[in-house]
Amino acid sequence: MATRWGICSAGLIANDFCSAVSTLPRSEHEVVAVAARRKESAEKFAQKFGIPAVYGSYEELAKDSSVEIVYVGTIHPQHYAACMMFLEHGKHVLCEKPMTMSVKQCKEVIAKAREKKLFFMEAFWTRFFPCVSAIQEELGSGSLGKINFLRCCFCVPVGGVDRLTKKELGGGGLLDVGCYLVQYANLVFRKKPEKIIAVGDLNTDGVDIGGTLLLHYKDGGMAILYYHTDSAMGSNSLTIHGSKGNLEVPAPMHSPTQLTLPSGVVKTFPLPDTQQTFNFINSIGLVYEAQCVRDCLKQGLMECPKMTYEDSISIMEVMEEALCQMGVQYNH
Repeated sequence: MATRWGICSAGLIANDFCSAVSTLPRSEHEVVAVAARRKESAEKFAQKFGIPAVYGSYEELAKDSSVEIVYVGTIHPQHYAACMMFLEHGKHVLCEKPMTMSVKQCKEVIAKAREKKLFFMEAFWTRFFPCVSAIQEELGSGSLGKINFLRCCFCVPVGGVDRLTKKELGGGGLLDVGCYLVQYANLVFRKKPEKIIAVGDLNTDGVDIGGTLLLHYKDGGMAILYYHTDSAMGSNSLTIHGSKGNLEVPAPMHSPTQLTLPSGVVKTFPLPDTQQTFNFINSIGLVYEAQCVRDCLKQGLMECPKMTYEDSISIMEVMEEALCQMGVQYNH
C-alpha cells in the first residue's frame, strides 16, 4: 500500500517536495490532500499535482482520515503548532527544518510523538543523500583518523525575502541556512559541543544576516561554521580534517553529489533524472528523504536512525545558544 501524504502549505519547498515525490512510483507514494491558509493557493497547488482533497485550513487536513503522514512546509514559527496538532490527530509528521523555534518546543513535539506512538522526523534532507551516506562510511572506516577540525561555509542570496528578514516570520540566516552547517557538525562529531562561541551581523529588524560559530568538543575537536545570506560573502563547501587526511565536499554541500576522499579519489553520486522543475538546487534529492520515511513507517519506527530525536535536540541547542550570544530573540 502506498504511503499517503498530506501537504501542509503550498509554498516553494512544498512544491519541490511534491515535484520530487511525483517521480516515485504511485504504488509507494501518493499525495492525497493539501492545505493552505488561502484555499485558492491550495486549489492551484492541487491542480498542478493532481491532489484530490483540498483544504483552506490546516485543521481540516488534520481531520482527513485518508492522510497517513503530513509534510509540514510552513514558515518556521508555525511548525510547532502544526506538528502538535497533526500528532494530536494521529498523523505521522515530517517537518521542515528547523522543526521549532526553541529547544523547549522541540522537546515538547518529540514528547507528543512518543506519547501518541507516532513517527516524527525533522526534514534535514541533506542526511539522506547518497553522498552523505558515503561520508559516514568514510568516517566509520577510519581513513581520516581522528577528526580534528570541520570547516563549513554556506552563503546564499536571500535579499529582499520577507520570510528571511522579518523577525515575526522567523527570519534569520542561522535558522534557514546556518542550520545545515550545525547538522554537519552533529553528524561528524556525534556529540554535543563543550563550548559554543557565536558572533553575527543583525539587520534592522534584529535577525542575523550572517554569522560564525565556533564549536569546541571535549576531545579537542573543533568546528568553524560560517554562513551568510549574501552569496558574495563566501562559498558553499565542507572540509573535514582528520589526522590521516581530509575529506572535501564542494558546492552545493547541503545537497551534495560529489566528494574527494583522503586518497584524492573523487566520487560522484548522480541525482535521479527528471523532467520536473524545482525552486531550489538539487531538490529532486528530496526523494531520498521520502523513501527513508516510507521505510521507517513500514518498519513501525517512531524515529529515523539517520535523523534521530537526539540529533534534532542537539542541533537546536547549538542554534539557540548561538542566537542568544548574537542577541537574536524571537517571540515564541
